[in-house]
Amino acid sequence: MSALPDEMATARLRLRRWRESDAEELRRVLDDNDAHLRPWIPFMKDEPRSLEATRERIATFVQSFDCGEHHRYAIRERTSGVLLGETMLLDRGGPGTREIGYWLDRAHCGLGFASEATAELPELAFACLGVERVILRCDERNTASLSVARRLHALPIGFEDLIENGQPVRLVVLERRRPLAVGPAR
Repeated sequence: MSALPDEMATARLRLRRWRESDAEELRRVLDDNDAHLRPWIPFMKDEPRSLEATRERIATFVQSFDCGEHHRYAIRERTSGVLLGETMLLDRGGPGTREIGYWLDRAHCGLGFASEATAELPELAFACLGVERVILRCDERNTASLSVARRLHALPIGFEDLIENGQPVRLVVLERRRPLAVGPAR
């Protein structure tokens, strides 16, 4: 096993672990997308935060990445460097499991950026972190997020029911397992 990279590039994107210098830009994107993200992203219940609280939050991202717990990446457009959102491998879901999460700025949804940003995360989790499976939890009403999960070849394995803001929410839990190693033919 090896550590996850600090930075990765795709055809259109650059994924880079968060830096404390990203705080002002993250604060602006989250403020601009409050209504867009609030129905789907659990951490939005704690928003809006102050700039100082955003800096502190990013500091926890940095520490968590360094400790090998949660690996959170800012998603940036490769040529312009514009912050589009975030993708992550979270150390939750039990032993041998990582959870994939993602969110995008509303102006950049529907363009395949979330799928592109998350495409390599399962393989990285299997190869670098040695996990047996990755899971995703998507609100059953969030068809865009469910589409991303399906593009990762994650299959539904169940539901989780919870209450958020006094309202019932049903999450679809999807899973992708590590491929079985195939030995040489005899």
